[in-house]
This record gives sequence, structure tokens and C-alpha cells, in this order.
Amino acid sequence: MATPALATLHQEKQARFQALIAPELARRLGADPDNSTDPRPRALIASALGCLEAAVAAWIAGKGTQQLGRLLDRAMNSISLDLPEQ
Repeated sequence: MATPALATLHQEKQARFQALIAPELARRLGADPDNSTDPRPRALIASALGCLEAAVAAWIAGKGTQQLGRLLDRAMNSISLDLPEQ
């Protein structure tokens, strides 16, 4: 992330992931995959990718001494809320 060119490539990769995953996630949410006005699929994908990035950063900071899977679980648990949809 400290190298601008690599950071740009990373952002482009994340955008491609979102574009590829969003239609299927929309279907699983019971939404129209062609309705780009529903923010839920992209919000969920962005949250998951953000958790992955946070977990990897923590893993690197800890010099790989912690299990990456546990760090990812911890990151995802920190944002999981059981809120009713409005």
C-alpha cells in the first residue's frame, strides 16, 4: 500500500471483485442482480474485503505469529450487527 502504483492495482482488483461478486450476492439476498441502486451487495462485499485487509495488516504487524483465520474472524465479528432491514 505504500507504493502508489501497487495501491492503484490493488484498488482496481478490489473493484473487479465487487463487480464479479455483486450479482450473485444480490441473488442470494433475494434482490434483482441488475438493480444497481441496492447498496447491500456492494456494502457487504466492501465490508468483507475491508475485514480481510485489516486481518492481513494485523497478521503482518504481528510478524505472522497469529492465525490469519482467527484475525479475519475477529475483524468480521467486530462489524457484524443484527439490525433489522428498513
